[in-house]
Amino acid sequence: MGVMVRVFFIMAVLAMPVAAFAQGKIGIINLDDALSNSSAGKSALGSLKSKFEAREKSLAAQGDELKKMQDELQKKSVALSQDAMKAKAADFEAKARKYMEDRNKLQQEEQQSQQTVLQPLLTRLQKVVSDYAAKNGFSVILESRSVPYFDPKLDVTAAIQAEFDKSK
Repeated sequence: MGVMVRVFFIMAVLAMPVAAFAQGKIGIINLDDALSNSSAGKSALGSLKSKFEAREKSLAAQGDELKKMQDELQKKSVALSQDAMKAKAADFEAKARKYMEDRNKLQQEEQQSQQTVLQPLLTRLQKVVSDYAAKNGFSVILESRSVPYFDPKLDVTAAIQAEFDKSK
């Protein structure tokens, strides 16, 4: 989520003429905070978390099992026959492959769901930022991650978050 938002705002900033920075008000926003601390954002992120929580716990258990298998293989490698060692190693490799496939699949599903759920909110937030800037006389509002330093007085995150919470 954060990368896509940052890229959008950096592109918007680069498209503006340099003269816009010479005059007018400048604001700074942390879009991730504005979204994740808003009521709609909290609700969306909470639903995403609960949707994938059980599968993440299952994957964590699989990871723990793999770690135990690996430790057992290392400890018993001397005591086991070569055939038994090969069989255990093959079993470990198969389980490790399945774990990696399951983990990658879950990550892809989480990213897809996150994009599907958060994209409408990001679109709405971008409109709120534009409306806020126009209403309050801002020439530009920059994403905080694209600015190495800024005076905290320029931060409009809380105000925009409040406007976002009011919007529908």
